[in-house]
Amino acid sequence: MVGTESSDKQIFMVKFLVIKEKNKVVLAEAGKDFVDVLFSFLAMPMETIVRLLENQKSQAATTIGCFNNLYKSVVDMSKDDFLTDACKHIILYLRYLKERQYRRFKLNIDDTEDLKYYRCPNLGTSQSCSEAYSNFCSLRCSCGELMAKEIKGVVGSSDEIFVSQKTFFIMTKNMKVDFASISMTMKTLRGLGYKNLDNMEAMFVDVGHKEVLALLECLSSSDTPLTDVFLRKQNSCIITRTLNTPSLAGQDRDETESNEVLSITVFVWKQDKKILYMESGQDFVDLLFIFLVVPLELVWETSGSNIELGCIENFSKSMKSLCSSEGTNPSSFTCVLPWNYRFQAPLLDVCCKINLKAWSVKINSRPYVLKMMSPNYDGSGESTVHCRSGLVRRDTTYMISDDLTITSTKSSSTFCIMKKWGVDLDDIEVHVINISKTEASSLLRASLMTSTALTTALGSLLPKKPKEEKL
Repeated sequence: MVGTESSDKQIFMVKFLVIKEKNKVVLAEAGKDFVDVLFSFLAMPMETIVRLLENQKSQAATTIGCFNNLYKSVVDMSKDDFLTDACKHIILYLRYLKERQYRRFKLNIDDTEDLKYYRCPNLGTSQSCSEAYSNFCSLRCSCGELMAKEIKGVVGSSDEIFVSQKTFFIMTKNMKVDFASISMTMKTLRGLGYKNLDNMEAMFVDVGHKEVLALLECLSSSDTPLTDVFLRKQNSCIITRTLNTPSLAGQDRDETESNEVLSITVFVWKQDKKILYMESGQDFVDLLFIFLVVPLELVWETSGSNIELGCIENFSKSMKSLCSSEGTNPSSFTCVLPWNYRFQAPLLDVCCKINLKAWSVKINSRPYVLKMMSPNYDGSGESTVHCRSGLVRRDTTYMISDDLTITSTKSSSTFCIMKKWGVDLDDIEVHVINISKTEASSLLRASLMTSTALTTALGSLLPKKPKEEKL
């Protein structure tokens, strides 16, 4: 598979300045190719990160809030729970902007297969065919035929990715990155409190697929990922987080906020107001699945200054600073979702790419302009592009636990779910709450930081128990 074929091959040479007696990295010097690969972590969707880390199969793999449960829910759900096979596929194997350029890196850690393009084989011979292309051969054209004819010769752009043509960079132990120069190295060392290099020595290290994945794992779970990966040989690290828990809950709604809301039924344990489960239809599940689509940097940014998550903050600020100094807008890399993932994105205040690519092809000497077919198009209706929204079926009820494990009532009986609660039915309260953009953002924050996302983010929406008057 892509990204794994050279797992044992050492790709990069990185120079470290280390204090041997303390077994720690002070600084690192690396080339553009290595830094580009590291910065690509920020643009990766959360699903891709969870999948790559789970494939590591380390004994103590890092769990990222509730995202592992969300990912496993998609894996475990039946294809029948989705509008089309493609709807499940686009969540399990996410596509993101600049993905094709990332594949030109010296090391591509993403194991997703190359994107392909298909059209209907009957196009040009049948008037009922859709003039459309798809990334999925499992979708059906309006004529009823599978979109099985591959379109060859599709290429991507060749612009720079993150750090332009600069060739050498320095990194601190906590992943602050800057252009390499003697003056910058001196400034950095002085800023770290070092007056000389007497107790330090240089160490050259070969870096390959295994080490880069270990850095990805430690980036969000360690304050010293370079030391942990290259000196202590740790693939996973103890997560150090500083939380302001009340700030993860929803704040007062902005008066200018959209009126769009989702109404959800919640089951609450009276004793501690813990949300045991939610019961919802399609829209809320689609919203949760969009969490997996959002890039790492954007998920972290929704948390503001309320958390410390490894070295993500330093790393993200470094990328923005380097891009700004080169006249590049970093948000164009990390904060826009492909058009395929527009469902419920507005409720998260996330932008989706609008200008869809149209392919010009000639079939039997006749020119056609093909527009992208929506992944949830099932072959019915006139429009293949502006069809009904969503990923999962509307005729199904879904149960969502506090840790964002999602099950369909088709695959798990309601009384089996209730039995898992382990509490008397009289101790359960049932409420209906409304989720707007404010609550959706709070839930995304809580999903990154806690294993009780529903209670943490939405508990404030539950009705308050009236105070008893003293006689």
